[in-house]
Amino acid sequence: MCGRYTLKSKGIDVQRELRLDHEPVLEARYNIAPTQAAPVVLDSAPRQLVTARWGFTPRWARDVNEGAKHINARAESLADRRLFQDALLHTRCLVPCDGFYEWRHHGKQSTPLFVHAPSHPIQTMAGLWTTWRSPEGLEVVTFSIVTTAADAFMSRLHTRMPLFVAPGDRDAWLAPGLKPRELETLLHRANVAPLNAYEVSAHVNHVAVDDARCLEPAAAVQLDLL
Repeated sequence: MCGRYTLKSKGIDVQRELRLDHEPVLEARYNIAPTQAAPVVLDSAPRQLVTARWGFTPRWARDVNEGAKHINARAESLADRRLFQDALLHTRCLVPCDGFYEWRHHGKQSTPLFVHAPSHPIQTMAGLWTTWRSPEGLEVVTFSIVTTAADAFMSRLHTRMPLFVAPGDRDAWLAPGLKPRELETLLHRANVAPLNAYEVSAHVNHVAVDDARCLEPAAAVQLDLL
């Protein structure tokens, strides 16, 4: 799954990597958590980052907080779930990141790790988005991150991982009118960037903490105990 991630890269680097029309103004984020606002790319043209709320809230939901139940969407069942069927066909998005967190569990304790691709500092996770309207008429763009079965590396930490969209597939993922067979191919594309991970400070466990402390390597004495 994907429950926390980072986007600390500079705006100019994100613009170049995602081929955005304009350089975005970005604040470094070290601990993006569900229900928080985060930048996503909704459409292929004009290609720009917009702010959306993490947690897919269906149009029929009474409360935007319903989205907290849908921060992830399983690639294998998207076409069969009423919640995501329309978004899969018409409103796909890219969720830029430069890494995500996963927790390794041992007994009653868990250790946070930062997972990233050293060869591709900025990656894009596959996402689905929709617009929820409040009873007062306020419109909120919300999104979910698509997950897939863990690869050989991630399977040591978790059974699931984000579905990364390779640079050469980004245009296709955002393009309208994709046929089911084309979508199926993209949803089962293997991760092409080798992943790495290291243990980080327990600061990341607290959603209120969103600074560089989250990425500090765990102390050597902690590593010796694991």
